[in-house]
Amino acid sequence: MADICVVGGTRFFGKILVRELLDRGHRVTVITRGRTADPFGDSVRRLRADVNEPGQLAEAVAGERFDAVIHQMCYTPNAALEASRAFGDRAGRIILTSTVEVYNTDTFRWRIPAPAISAFAHEDELDPAKYEYDTDLPWGDLSYLEANYGEGKRQAEAAMVHSAQVPVLIARVAHVLAAEGDFTGRFRFHHDRIVAGEPVVVHARHGRTSLVHAPDAARFLAWAATAEVTGTVNVASPDSAGPLDMCAAVERATGLEATVVEKDDPAGDPALSPFSFPVDFGVTTTRLASLGHAFAPVAEWLPELARTTAQEQ
Repeated sequence: MADICVVGGTRFFGKILVRELLDRGHRVTVITRGRTADPFGDSVRRLRADVNEPGQLAEAVAGERFDAVIHQMCYTPNAALEASRAFGDRAGRIILTSTVEVYNTDTFRWRIPAPAISAFAHEDELDPAKYEYDTDLPWGDLSYLEANYGEGKRQAEAAMVHSAQVPVLIARVAHVLAAEGDFTGRFRFHHDRIVAGEPVVVHARHGRTSLVHAPDAARFLAWAATAEVTGTVNVASPDSAGPLDMCAAVERATGLEATVVEKDDPAGDPALSPFSFPVDFGVTTTRLASLGHAFAPVAEWLPELARTTAQEQ
């Protein structure tokens, strides 16, 4: 049994993560702004802090010690530095939940060294220890943060690696899908349009991407809390998928036929699939597998997700 602190944990796969930690017998402390109710009752401790407000996290965890901290809400270098200062050496390790979007070569601000990222990226292609970060950028501007999501995560990784006083694991999580609580609506987009008889637009030469089932992502993070592994790990199913796979899953679950429209330049089209990319964009999972994590392929869990989505109507 370990004392685990989860920063975040009241939405999407953060809730699945907390439940997974509890099922493993850990003592869990959840840190949030206190604005969203959670289903955990007396099973968790709750501390309140806005991790984007200087000093709040440090005040919330003053005097606390944890075997591990899983930071689900670290989107900027400023937040990473706040966490490093707040926990100091009073956490056995820090797991930073990052994203495959750090490999999006269209959004790199700095190239030190110049990244040569492949279509399905390996962890070593982006070393956070060699990446710069800038806390003076307007990270507090939500529109800027949204437009620079990948850059914010890259700089958060860099700031954490440079400043943490304890071992750090960076989990670069693929596009997460879940049957319940998926506030992104990315899979439901396909379901709803097909059910409504509306077309789904894709790039004429659409690529494939990496996905992960929310329970798999949660299990990995829960395992990482007490493991000794450090560095970066891509967290994804071993296979890739594209928008036509989404449509096919909905077709099988509903018995309806999708209308797919290919466009050379669909940017800005409201019917464009959230999973349509002009090129392949994903990650390799060799290191994940070497750590003993054999996730179910997308081809296995996507049909069940589609069936669950259809039954909710």
